[in-house]
Amino acid sequence: MTTTPAGWYPDPYGSPLLRWWDGSQWTDATHAPEQEAGAPPQPQLQPQPQAQAQPQFQQAQFQQPQFQQAQSQQTQFQQPGGPWGPPNQTAQLPTPDFGAPRRQTPVWPWIVGGVAAVVVLALVIGGAVIFLRDRAGSIVARPEITATAPQLDQTVPPQQEPQQSTPPLPQLPQPSGDRIQDPATGLSYAYPGKEWQVPESKSVNDPSDPRMPLWTSGCQMTSQANYDGRGGDWVGSIYTAEVPQIFPYSGPQSFGQLSQTLLLAYDPLFYGIQHERKVLRSEATTVSGKQGWVIEFEMDFSKVSEANGLKWKKEKGAIVLVDRGQNARPAMLYISVPDNLDQSVIKRVQDSLQSQ
Repeated sequence: MTTTPAGWYPDPYGSPLLRWWDGSQWTDATHAPEQEAGAPPQPQLQPQPQAQAQPQFQQAQFQQPQFQQAQSQQTQFQQPGGPWGPPNQTAQLPTPDFGAPRRQTPVWPWIVGGVAAVVVLALVIGGAVIFLRDRAGSIVARPEITATAPQLDQTVPPQQEPQQSTPPLPQLPQPSGDRIQDPATGLSYAYPGKEWQVPESKSVNDPSDPRMPLWTSGCQMTSQANYDGRGGDWVGSIYTAEVPQIFPYSGPQSFGQLSQTLLLAYDPLFYGIQHERKVLRSEATTVSGKQGWVIEFEMDFSKVSEANGLKWKKEKGAIVLVDRGQNARPAMLYISVPDNLDQSVIKRVQDSLQSQ
């Protein structure tokens, strides 16, 4: 804490006079700066009887805290420092510049702030006027739409959500005589026998999967019922369909690549058990004079057959592609038969394949 010596200093209360600092607080003694000033006179204390001084001092100590102005002249002189100025103000120490006058708050920030507020208000009002004008113009420019409310005695049907129609699945044709005809692709082939059943279309078709063909004819024979212990049946299959749009096709010259693409795509989908795959042949062919391609393959399940109690170890199959002319997707015959069924069916069906 800094201790300032007693002396005359500029009045910290804002008057043009000098005020006396007694070393611990400001006093009421003042004089003009141009007058010659000495130390202010000290008040004379009147001698008081010893018996009365103690009670009056206690009164000043407990009844007049913080050097408040006393009611009697005798108590004023007994209070240390005297009753100078308002309460809680005479006990202030002078500032480090020894009581320099308080700075007056400059006026110019208020002026600048007022001008800025006026400008902002003007911009807000101007923007609101432009917005309302444009809104009024847009409202006027719109054609007036009138809606006739339904009468109270009328029944208004609830609005129904539009329903997306799903095309019905094609019914797989039944064998006619000893052949199965597929009007969708124009293919026909020998019916292998009554042990082979035509399944329901919904049980073999999945329109939600763009990779899967939409089978339009077919038959199957059970190789092992509940082979997985969860109700799944392993079957031999003969099906025909149009090659799905997801697979690119640029004409018969792309049949070799397309056949390999189809085999790679359908291998994990149709044969979900661990196995090894081998391509037996992949070559061009003709079906009823139309260009085609055949790829034959063999799936080997020997490694898992004994461990899982499978009734078959290997399965042979083929994919035959047939061109259907310009702007038409090629037709496809898919056949696959496990070795616990008669695999000679594969050759018989391929040899009997015809295309309209």
